[in-house]
Amino acid sequence: MNKYVLADLIRRLRAGQASAEDKYLLEQIWQEAMRDTSYLDSLSDVERETLKKKMFAATQEEIGRRTLPRKGVAWRPWALRAAAAFALLFAVSAVLYWNANRFTEVHTGYGERIAVTLPDKSTVTLNGNSVLRYRNAWDNEHTREVWIDGEGFFAVQHTASHQKFVVHASDQLNVEVLGTKFNVKSREKKSEVMLTEGKVKLDMQNTHAKAKSVFLAPGELATLGTDRHLSKRTVKQKQYTSWLQYTLYFDRTTLRDLAVLLKDTYGLDVVFDDATLQDRELSGEISSASINDILYAIAETFNLNVTREGTSVYVSSK
Repeated sequence: MNKYVLADLIRRLRAGQASAEDKYLLEQIWQEAMRDTSYLDSLSDVERETLKKKMFAATQEEIGRRTLPRKGVAWRPWALRAAAAFALLFAVSAVLYWNANRFTEVHTGYGERIAVTLPDKSTVTLNGNSVLRYRNAWDNEHTREVWIDGEGFFAVQHTASHQKFVVHASDQLNVEVLGTKFNVKSREKKSEVMLTEGKVKLDMQNTHAKAKSVFLAPGELATLGTDRHLSKRTVKQKQYTSWLQYTLYFDRTTLRDLAVLLKDTYGLDVVFDDATLQDRELSGEISSASINDILYAIAETFNLNVTREGTSVYVSSK
């Protein structure tokens, strides 16, 4: 039953306006609640104990209200059930509030990919070494919000009420959309947003930023670096979304930048025995089905020795 209907029943009961049908309905609600406690399943042990104490206090308060005016009068079963129903209303409201304000947090390990379906049926594909956070419950009125640390590809559903969808990509960068597809990468030194479909607006929260808002069209990439400057340019979409198909697409990408990717996504530290090797450029596609595929492709493409020891990768000339 809707909690507001239950609240109205209890209000009428406490005001002495409850009909026999109202009292019977409250009895049925209570009996059903005793049989089905699934609404408590998602609570932790600490939350259950807190709720139990508050329910007991609420029941005692209600019993006191109904017994004090009629001292010495026997306690009526329907009145006791009314007090229990009052406690049930409190419990249901508390559970709904806690569930709505609790967060789901999804983590991916190095080299792992996970597809996440959000409460509005929008989807996020998380790349390796990434974290996605969002509230458990969304309604039809408030802004849909998610927080990401790492990289993810978003396919956002448009809603009938035209709700905003906001991705918090860093402490200072928000991505605002209605319904669209885009890639977000938010790492320690730089945040990037690449739009593939629709339209997005990027907002800077820092009032001292050189650019506070930027609108993107499909094929445009926005970058926020350590200088807090938000800029955009047209890029090849494939370079920023090929990881979804377990391939990596490069367009004159230096081994220095590739080393950063291996660190961020796969947790590998690349060591070059000759610093000039970092300036070599790579163009084309390589498989990213496994980290060994990537390392083998680097070695064969540049005729280099590439060896891995744990989380360290050593690159040297043959």
